[in-house]
Amino acid sequence: MAVLVGGAGPACANNLLDLYRLALSRDAVLQAATYQRDAAIESRPQALAQWLPQFSANASAGRERQGTQEIAASTIATTSQATNCALSSDQPTQYCYTNTHAYGLTLTQTLWSFESFSRLRQASLLAASAQANLLAAQQNLLLRVATAYFGILSAKDQLATNRRAREAFGTLLNQAKIRERIGTSPRSDVAQAQAFYDATEQGVIDAQNTLDDAELAMTEIVGPHNADIAALIDDIPLTSPDPASVDAWVASASQDNPTVRAAQLQAQAQDRDVAVQRGKGLPTLNLNVSTAHTWQNPAFGGNQSLDSAMVSFNWPLFQGGAVSSAVRQSRALYRQAEAQYDTTQRNTERLTRASYRGVVTGIARIGAAKRAVESARESVEASQRNVEFGTGSVFDLLNAQNNYYAVERTYSQTRYDYLTALLTLKQQAGRLLERDLQVIDGLLVNNK
Repeated sequence: MAVLVGGAGPACANNLLDLYRLALSRDAVLQAATYQRDAAIESRPQALAQWLPQFSANASAGRERQGTQEIAASTIATTSQATNCALSSDQPTQYCYTNTHAYGLTLTQTLWSFESFSRLRQASLLAASAQANLLAAQQNLLLRVATAYFGILSAKDQLATNRRAREAFGTLLNQAKIRERIGTSPRSDVAQAQAFYDATEQGVIDAQNTLDDAELAMTEIVGPHNADIAALIDDIPLTSPDPASVDAWVASASQDNPTVRAAQLQAQAQDRDVAVQRGKGLPTLNLNVSTAHTWQNPAFGGNQSLDSAMVSFNWPLFQGGAVSSAVRQSRALYRQAEAQYDTTQRNTERLTRASYRGVVTGIARIGAAKRAVESARESVEASQRNVEFGTGSVFDLLNAQNNYYAVERTYSQTRYDYLTALLTLKQQAGRLLERDLQVIDGLLVNNK
């Protein structure tokens, strides 16, 4: 008899969630997005620091020499007794030495700077963009883990189906050889069965390679693991998109998709950078308060103290054209960011519509594939009976058997395509959450 669909091997449930939670701490893509967000957040306190008081201190210690020539003899007699002073032996020159110590404190407060004001607003936009990118990476991780998991399940199904096909064609080949020996079948039946049997070997090899690649793809995300991959139940619940309008999903994606939001914020931040560069050529207003104290020999002026408070106005009128060039460069980068934002919007709309269509048509495809499997099964059984009763050819049975395993592979893949489209649709709309993965995880059972 022909070999038909067999049950899946034993597996453990809840492996999908386990792998996802493992990926949360191991996935390099998510870690990079997290560190990028952390770095971007620091740009705001750095920009805010330019508006806060700047306090600095300085201190110095040194030794000075001062010489005075052509002084009167009476003056020499008087001043030569000063501390650390001496007359030159060859001319009437007096040299005085002193150790000088000084310290100063300076407080600077920015009163107005268009550059600093624009940089602060830009930093807020950059931090928000990085946060949106992190959210996108988190949702993308959910989808990547699920896709890798489905890839392993699909590869296992394909391998199992190809192996059953090889066994089935091997059985038919042995039956054809027996009939040839007893004289009830021609040699051509053996040759035809041998051809179908030989064709299955490459399918088994390719399916094994695909399974190995799929397992490596999961390892790339979660790292080394020993988790079993639970099987998916045969009859999965088929849910139509809610809302049922694709335009509603597109509208949701344009507003809530974190990748779109990040691109929009990045464009706004680059627009603000134009103002930052322009501000480098505009006036600034600062308040400066300082105090300084110096200790030195009375011959050099003695101890001194100086306290000051002033408002300074600075306007860089010309810097060799650097500001104009920086503004043009920043404006070009803003146009680039706008183009990338537009590209992200269009790509998101395309993926949203394709995913919506994949969910809707996936339901129909699963139903059609399931009916095709049943029809192919009946065709195999009918062809088998015709061969046994001598009313049908072995070639028809071989074709029916080959068609059966082809539609079985298609049916298996349609379920994973449907679930992938469903998760992708939610991801594009910015609605993909861990509980969506938990729902699928509940469909992983032991098929004993």
